[in-house]
Amino acid sequence: MKKFSLIISIVLLFISANAQTDASTIRDIETVCNYYLIGGTNGDSIMYSKAFAPDGQMRYVRNDTLFNVSLKDFMARMKNSGIKQNRTTKIENIQVFGTAATAKLTVEYPTFFYHDIMGLLKTKEGWKIVSKIFYREDKTK
Repeated sequence: MKKFSLIISIVLLFISANAQTDASTIRDIETVCNYYLIGGTNGDSIMYSKAFAPDGQMRYVRNDTLFNVSLKDFMARMKNSGIKQNRTTKIENIQVFGTAATAKLTVEYPTFFYHDIMGLLKTKEGWKIVSKIFYREDKTK
């Protein structure tokens, strides 16, 4: 019984240590995702661009055709207008695998949603979005 208690204690200690590390990592990734979400919502291209690794890629399908756009070109489309968009945003979930992570984000506009799946890597500058795929879903009336 003592051996079993010792094993349980070691497992709980390991889980507790990982939970603390993961909480900090999750907060760091949330910060990067919020650069993208809040920057986009508020027309703040400086905040927006802090989320991305410029050599990353965005891919999407439109009319059965696969498109590939560099994140550098995607960022260049974002003008520093300061005009607030009529939308709400949410970080749905984050999964971390060492120095790699994914984040599922939802951006809701009055008539449609964007579902963004972000691939992130921890670089020497911190976490950065290196890939983006998305799907646009029209709202049903």
